[in-house]
Amino acid sequence: MRVRIFCLFFLVFSLKGFSVVESASKEEKAFSYLRELTFDIVRYNATGLALYPQTLSLAKFSLAASNLMLQRKDSHYLCEYYFPEKIGIIDCSFCPEDLYSLYLSETLEEGEENSESLENADFDWLDLMLEGLKSYTGLSEEKFDITDGSKILELLEQGDSRGIDGLETGKIAEDSPQEFLYTKNNGNLRRFTYDGEQFTAWQNGENLFLVNFYGDKLVRKEFDSLSRLMKSEKMKISGLAKNASVLSVSSYEYQENSNRLLKFITENYSEKKRRENRFDASGRVIYSLESHYEEREIPSKKKKKTDEKAKTENVLLNDKETSLTYDDKGRIIQEEIGAWSYKKNLAGKYITEKISQKNLYDYSAVTEQNNLPPDVLFFEDGELHLERKFKSPDTYTEKMYFENDFSVEVLYEGGLKKSEIIYLNGKEVRRRDFEY
Repeated sequence: MRVRIFCLFFLVFSLKGFSVVESASKEEKAFSYLRELTFDIVRYNATGLALYPQTLSLAKFSLAASNLMLQRKDSHYLCEYYFPEKIGIIDCSFCPEDLYSLYLSETLEEGEENSESLENADFDWLDLMLEGLKSYTGLSEEKFDITDGSKILELLEQGDSRGIDGLETGKIAEDSPQEFLYTKNNGNLRRFTYDGEQFTAWQNGENLFLVNFYGDKLVRKEFDSLSRLMKSEKMKISGLAKNASVLSVSSYEYQENSNRLLKFITENYSEKKRRENRFDASGRVIYSLESHYEEREIPSKKKKKTDEKAKTENVLLNDKETSLTYDDKGRIIQEEIGAWSYKKNLAGKYITEKISQKNLYDYSAVTEQNNLPPDVLFFEDGELHLERKFKSPDTYTEKMYFENDFSVEVLYEGGLKKSEIIYLNGKEVRRRDFEY
């Protein structure tokens, strides 16, 4: 019974889509906090990371509801459609919330409350990370210099020992870049820094992780046991924690026991774009899909008040897809392109339009000796619009087809237009020759 009650409670607050303004009442602020706690419970069940201590005690009653909210809808988890500001946090293996979670887990006993959310906290997130690092290592009195990003990497390294080997000061010219090696007790390299850029690597099971940190950009890459890149994450680390952001996450799938890609997906959160590529057995691109995220108003059956703010959601919309077919020599023989456009009519409804194009390439006249381009047929929405046939690389005929059996044939020689013939119902009605 407790499980059923909490599942119902969980879904109610997930689907509400409530927003809070600065002048919100105590009830509205409490509601907002419950929404934050709801998402934190889902995140904890997915990753083991928690922002609130209450999450740990509530998570055991919410596994069924969390599993529901972790179902995929297009490219996002279901819960991310109701918490669009949280897109990317669950799938990202490093974000400011993780550092805050580490800090809470070390400084608060289970059952203690801290209702201040990370989004509303008034602190510099590097200072908070420093506090978490002190608590994690037990060095509460030590003063750390974190201006070069070293402590961020130390925290990612799970607090390894801190032997630091640097070049002797007397051997470094004043205008030379500063270089340091950070080692473990056994002498193995733990981290390297050169002219302010930080680099570290560590093993987790069979996977290898590499992290670069420079300025306000952090890049983390994950490799599998075959040294294949599995994931690349780019983050911007600057100012307050609420200003830190995941810029992009790219994931890679490979053919079994091969270095050839099977699928590549990149989510560019900073530009609200997504791209997916698929590959054949030879590693050639056979399909690509470009999409973007757009904030859209959620239709409501009730009439909206004049001062009432419309509810919105982030929707993934396709922009362009390309499918490629190859012959036995690896040449493209067919290229299909689909392009979408979107607009909103006067009634407030979204209208989607799609244009389909296809190119067919014929290599029958191509030899190693003549090095001709392939002949081309171009179709749009299933209708033939253009036909191009080559006699040499710069001598060819181009025929364009229009409505009502109207067509125009143009002859090019040496790259120059030599003649133009107009046809109607297949009969020549006009000819024009060009002289230079």
